[in-house]
Amino acid sequence: MSRKIVVFGISPFSRMVCSLFADSGADTVVRTAHQRFIPQDEHGDLPFVPFETLPQSHPPHEYEVFVALEHARQNIARAEIAETARQQGYRLASYVSPSAQLGARVVIGEHSLVLEGAIAQYDVRIGNNVIVGARCFFGQGTEIGENAYFGSAVFVDRFSKIGRHCTIGSQVRIAESVKVPAWSYLKAFEDVHSSLTEPVFIHEALRASGRIVDRRLAAGKEGI
Repeated sequence: MSRKIVVFGISPFSRMVCSLFADSGADTVVRTAHQRFIPQDEHGDLPFVPFETLPQSHPPHEYEVFVALEHARQNIARAEIAETARQQGYRLASYVSPSAQLGARVVIGEHSLVLEGAIAQYDVRIGNNVIVGARCFFGQGTEIGENAYFGSAVFVDRFSKIGRHCTIGSQVRIAESVKVPAWSYLKAFEDVHSSLTEPVFIHEALRASGRIVDRRLAAGKEGI
């Protein structure tokens, strides 16, 4: 059965996602964004249609939607737009690279993106609305919460648990059986050897005070 895909986003990342779906054999790929953000000088192969009028131009019973945002607002933006599309009646699309290696009993939630060379060993569970960068590794029994984002070449050893709305930068290494709480932000190249009891970085604008705080710094010092 042929697929018709609408990709939300204006960034280079969204252009890459369009290419991935096209190469996967999708019959049609269309780009969308909120009207006020559509570039006026966009002359690509895939013209934009306004998200506000998408159900009229591209009916929900014919098209799937993929929201190609990365980790804006700790992945809140992507989750909100996906939910809007769902309420309009759209099915949310997923993409798993043909070069990804998935072991037995691996579960990947809806509206997820798994890029080339990713490895998920036996019994890995990945929640809804998760982006997995190229060459990520998830050891046996790893659990990933919904609305998470992983950069390239992240290593998560077996039986670790990553909470919802986490953003994990490229080449982060997480040791065996480590727990990373919801809303954590791990910078690229960090090594995490033991479980964290509170979020490492958190967008306080989503929770209260409007700051991003590194809780591992001395009391009273702000993170970047």
